[in-house]
Amino acid sequence: MDYRFEKKVQSDIKGVKNIVEEILQNIVDIINENIFFNTKIILYELVINGVLHGNCQDINKSLSIKVMINNSCIIIEVTDEGTGIIYKHKSFGDYDFCESGRGLMLVEGLSDKFTVDGNRVTCIQYLK
Repeated sequence: MDYRFEKKVQSDIKGVKNIVEEILQNIVDIINENIFFNTKIILYELVINGVLHGNCQDINKSLSIKVMINNSCIIIEVTDEGTGIIYKHKSFGDYDFCESGRGLMLVEGLSDKFTVDGNRVTCIQYLK
């Protein structure tokens, strides 16, 4: 069960939505339903964050989206052209009244491993 997707896309919400839907159509039959649901949320959150926050909706910038699936895990990596962030885990209560910040916290909760390295976010989900 190997799957690999790697593409650089224009920083446009409609365009990245189509790419995420393409990825999801390709993997729906190769991973179980619970993992698929989590993967769907992770992908949408990361690409939307990249477009809105990383690239500030600048269609002249792009996102790099990588999805790799093997027998043991799913690796999702999204890189934008923004300046990057320093992400520090906080409990949900710290985000209750914030306008943003909950998306990465949600992605972190759905991932078995989660790293933010400047403008690149990598998530790993183990196939249990």
